Amino acid sequence: PEPDPNNGSSSVQQLSQDENFEQKVSDDIMNDVEGMLSSGSQRSVEWLPCNATIDSANVVNDTITYFITYNGLNCMKTLYRTGKVEVKSKFGQSWHEVGATVIVSIINYQVTNVYTGESAVVNGVKTHTNVTGGYIVQLGYGLSEVIHKTSGFITINFDNSTNRTWNVARRKVFTGMLGDFTVAVSGFGQAGSYSNLETWGVTRAGDQFYISIPQSIEVKESCGWDPVAGIEIIDIPSASTGATLTFGFDNNNQPIQPGDCPAKYKLDWYVGGSSGTIFLWL
Repeated sequence: PEPDPNNGSSSVQQLSQDENFEQKVSDDIMNDVEGMLSSGSQRSVEWLPCNATIDSANVVNDTITYFITYNGLNCMKTLYRTGKVEVKSKFGQSWHEVGATVIVSIINYQVTNVYTGESAVVNGVKTHTNVTGGYIVQLGYGLSEVIHKTSGFITINFDNSTNRTWNVARRKVFTGMLGDFTVAVSGFGQAGSYSNLETWGVTRAGDQFYISIPQSIEVKESCGWDPVAGIEIIDIPSASTGATLTFGFDNNNQPIQPGDCPAKYKLDWYVGGSSGTIFLWL
């Protein structure tokens, strides 16, 4: 029989899909945190995440703690969420200040993909910094860009009883304007001989992995926050396995035209002496 051209690529396929899932979940949470912080972060606010409640605890020393508790669909109706997110901020600090920092703890956050039915439970702690200052909602109204940096770790337990651990070092540059934001994602992590790492950690199979971004990944709000351009490199050295992901392809595996939204991404993989190219749905 003819050899399977995708033989051996299953580990990097799974890793790339897990990575996309992690980023969508993290972005969804941080959008809610950003919205809360941008609206004044009071117990009674006009703005609330969809199907969630916000409560603040008493100030302890110089820190105030907020809780976002989820029970339902996100605003885009793509993820069903339960669980809690804790946000710690220095009392009196405004998120729009240059260098403002908050610590976000994700606590038994269960998320289910409405389209696939797949679910996972997420826990972790991240530090978010507003590098440039300003609110994202001010873009196009006096601000040309806002830069955020995120570092920390998360663990995800998947519904097939497998789990993964991530270290995260993600830089995001926001441009555009309300309703039409563009985000350029890159990595600033370092581990051993690796640099420009966005994430690194342990795969579902227990192997150490490293994911770097040599060319910023561009995601667009107008495309449902899917990546329209950019390159990501996966390396699993203990398994002699890796891949290069190139974003921005249509249903026919062709590069998208300017202004179009993607449907797929290209995965050029290698396992030992074997290699191949496949296109995967976003």
